[in-house]
Amino acid sequence: MLQCRTCILLTAASFYTASSARGKIHPTAYEVLGVGPTTPFSEVKKRFHKLARFYHPDMPHGDAVRFREINAAYRALRAAHREQRSESINCRSGEANFWARQNCGRSEDYCGPLGRGRRRGSGHEAQRGGVMYELLWLYEGYELVFILIIAIIVIVVATQRCITVYRMTRDKRMRTIAMEEGLPPIMPLAIDDSVMQMYSTPVPQEEVELDDAMAEEMTYYRRATQRRFEDFREFLFIHDPYGVTSRKVCTSRFSVQYVDESLIPKRCAIVREFNSEEKGMRYENIVGPLAETLGTTLWAAPDTQHIAPLVAKGLGVIPMNTPDTAKWTFVEYKNNDRPSDAPSCLLALKNNRFDRLGMCQRITVSGSSVLSPNLVSKRQHNALSQEHTKIVSGGEIPLRNLSVPLELMKL
Repeated sequence: MLQCRTCILLTAASFYTASSARGKIHPTAYEVLGVGPTTPFSEVKKRFHKLARFYHPDMPHGDAVRFREINAAYRALRAAHREQRSESINCRSGEANFWARQNCGRSEDYCGPLGRGRRRGSGHEAQRGGVMYELLWLYEGYELVFILIIAIIVIVVATQRCITVYRMTRDKRMRTIAMEEGLPPIMPLAIDDSVMQMYSTPVPQEEVELDDAMAEEMTYYRRATQRRFEDFREFLFIHDPYGVTSRKVCTSRFSVQYVDESLIPKRCAIVREFNSEEKGMRYENIVGPLAETLGTTLWAAPDTQHIAPLVAKGLGVIPMNTPDTAKWTFVEYKNNDRPSDAPSCLLALKNNRFDRLGMCQRITVSGSSVLSPNLVSKRQHNALSQEHTKIVSGGEIPLRNLSVPLELMKL
């Protein structure tokens, strides 16, 4: 049947252009591609690609009719080639199955009951062979039992090992917790009268209050210094608990192409540069002096002197607002005492890791004079004493219209 299909495909490849114009003698598929019937299929394929590129309609010398004829001829020859290849594969698999059936019959003749009986009745050598075969057959029967026994032993040993490790880990964890909490060691069953009297004496109330204050201070220090925060709301809850309900911190990101970088030093009061890829020039190396500068500067809004250093420190412990991922980081202050005034730029951080492109990060924190009464009273005292101090106030960030897409902007 496969040979008939092959003949039919080859015949179709020879007369594939029967639907063309009448009265003409049409060439075969081999003649269209310019190859012979004995040409390898790899050469036929190369010839097809060459003619297809030459007669493609998109080429200057292309011919759509000729291109269709070449495609039809190649498809016919490819179908015939695949049919011949599948026929040869089926023939090889049939031969392999034949020899497998022959070998299976031979093994059955050797291992079957008839073969066993013939070997047993063939003398002393056959008798020795029969005993060995019986031993092998017995081993094959008990092999599953041996495997099950070994598996059960392995499971029992592994379970015992897991239980031992669990108990050791639990005891170690309990000892570690006891050491961290300062618990006394496990007491013996027999307690001396002196020990009973020592632990029965009530602790003075002053010492209890002192221990509670020390534990609270240690907890605050651990929460404030040995952790990272999710956002500024969580950071201010630890460092500014009295103003966290009144302040608002807004964060936005936009492309650096919306900013006029030449006007940043004129609009922002403090400008600092760092490089997040150089070891000695990272933000963590400049955050200490930067926070001190922000805290000692006399701003137009007294509350700025309190909140600006906290925001600078928060940039180093809040991964979401880290300056390492932005080219410019702006810190603004919105004075709620004057709602009509625009936010003033306090700090501009430039990351020299980025050359021309990058993102900008804008952090706006709000506040009022009510949140920092000590700074307000100090400012009034300086004014009454007529001390001449320089008041610093930032300007607006030089931003273009953020609602305009970049592709419509004239940069």
